[in-house]
Amino acid sequence: MSDMSPPVTFTLRDLSRRTAEVLAAMRKYGHVEVRSRSGEVILLTPKVASSPKSKKEKVDPVTAWEAEMKVREQRMIDAGFVPPKPGEWDEERFNRIIAGEE
Repeated sequence: MSDMSPPVTFTLRDLSRRTAEVLAAMRKYGHVEVRSRSGEVILLTPKVASSPKSKKEKVDPVTAWEAEMKVREQRMIDAGFVPPKPGEWDEERFNRIIAGEE
């Protein structure tokens, strides 16, 4: 029954200046109290991370990237993009255009 242990108490100044110590005590004791000068008490407790209910299958990154690129290509074609035909592509001209020579 760790909930019945007396609370560990810190001040807001402790939280501001010695945050690592306050968080370490919170992890060790399960909760800590932080008191302000006005008398307000804040209870810090760690939130338990939920575990995934179903494990996802590991996907090869290359396969995932290829699938994503196919989807993007189809979206561009649907939007009106016409990809160049294999004989139409002039790489040297393209490089000159980028270089500002044409």
